[in-house]
Amino acid sequence: MALPLKILELEFTILEFHTDFVLSKPREGQVMEGKQVADLVEVCSDFYDSRPFVYLSYRINNYNVNPTVYLNLDEVKNLAGIGVVSKIPSSLNMANFEKNFCKLPYEIFMELKPAKEWAKRLVEEKAKKADL
Repeated sequence: MALPLKILELEFTILEFHTDFVLSKPREGQVMEGKQVADLVEVCSDFYDSRPFVYLSYRINNYNVNPTVYLNLDEVKNLAGIGVVSKIPSSLNMANFEKNFCKLPYEIFMELKPAKEWAKRLVEEKAKKADL
């Protein structure tokens, strides 16, 4: 696996920035609300500027997400999609529920490799559409 281009530790998550995606590892017991999502949008916008990227949530810890945070994420113009990677049944169930609130491409994976491949494809498709 390629090394991250940048690692950023926030109070509620650790972010690994790669060319096509940011991998987020939320900390145990956190609640992802509007404030946290606003912080994520800001740091991702700073890093990716206007280049398309995918947000991958690597759910190795238990934490909660307010599903309404997904409602306006389609306004982040260069966010190509959201992926969730987990082997924890409760996290997978929650991700399935959260998917109902997201207008962007949203996929759930049990392994990191297919999630990264999906992210790369999404970014390539978004970049092609931007070139038209």
